[in-house]
Amino acid sequence: MADYPAGLEEHWEAGGERLTIRPVRPQDAAAHDAFFHRLSPEDVRHRFFVAVRELSPAQLTRFTRPDYERDMALIAVRKRTGETVGVARLAHTEDDPLVGEFAVVVQHDVRGRGLATHLMRRLIEWAPRHGLREVVGEILADNREMLALARRLGFRLQHSAEDPGVIEARLSLPVSA
Repeated sequence: MADYPAGLEEHWEAGGERLTIRPVRPQDAAAHDAFFHRLSPEDVRHRFFVAVRELSPAQLTRFTRPDYERDMALIAVRKRTGETVGVARLAHTEDDPLVGEFAVVVQHDVRGRGLATHLMRRLIEWAPRHGLREVVGEILADNREMLALARRLGFRLQHSAEDPGVIEARLSLPVSA
């Protein structure tokens, strides 16, 4: 596994609140679990497509121990409290090593400040340098905020052939030198 990419850490301001944006680390597991429990049931459904009450220890491990060479998870941490308030992740797909699947969720009280957009832009910048040619994701058709975000970022959207309640989002990336 690749070393922790400290060069991706940054300080960022969202609506007057100071945040640290950085790759997730294994020691973030408890904060990640606390963040999950602050999400609304609707946020959880939009992220996982089903109602989830708890993250299993295996899920927490998977979410906080990415292979930094292949996958990335960026978190936003409140400077004032140390709370995680947002996470965006990009993972190589099993089917195609040139494609990465994204997921992003931001805590309700920091929405509307550009945090999800910022996290996603950072992942999109990271992706071609790590061999990805395309970023994809599935979005529930009733998740208007995420659909608007995907449109702003230039994703092509189309209804899933398998499930009309799901929108497939695709973004082609430039080839990195």
